[in-house]
Amino acid sequence: MQNGKDAQANAILRDEIDALQKNYSTIKEYLSGKECDPIEVAATLQVFKENLNRVSSHILTMYVLKGIKAKITWDSLLANLYNASATIQKSRLDQRSAIELAFNMSEPNAQEVMTYLAKLKESLQ
Repeated sequence: MQNGKDAQANAILRDEIDALQKNYSTIKEYLSGKECDPIEVAATLQVFKENLNRVSSHILTMYVLKGIKAKITWDSLLANLYNASATIQKSRLDQRSAIELAFNMSEPNAQEVMTYLAKLKESLQ
C-alpha cells in the first residue's frame, strides 16, 4: 500500500501525463491537417516540450527514490522538439514538417514515448 507522499507524487505525475497527452492530441490533430493558428501551434509545442521534460524529471526522481537505476531513453525526442521549436520561432518554414520530423525521427519516436507514458499512468492508479 502506498503511503500518503507516494500517493500524492503519483497523482501529480498522473496529472502531468494527462496534460502532456492533451497537448500531444492537439499537435497530432494539427499534423493530421486540422487548421490552427500558427502561434497557438508553436505555443502548444513549447508547452508539450516543457511538460515532457518535467515528466522525465519526475520519472527519474521516482526511480532514484526507489533505488532503481534508470535512464530516460527519449533524449533525442527532447532535442528534436527543442530544434523544431527554434526552427518554427526563427523562420516561416512549414510548421507541420518541422513538428512531424521531430516526432518521427527520434528513437524512440513520440508515439512510442506517449504509449510508455500512458502505461506508466495506468500503473500509478
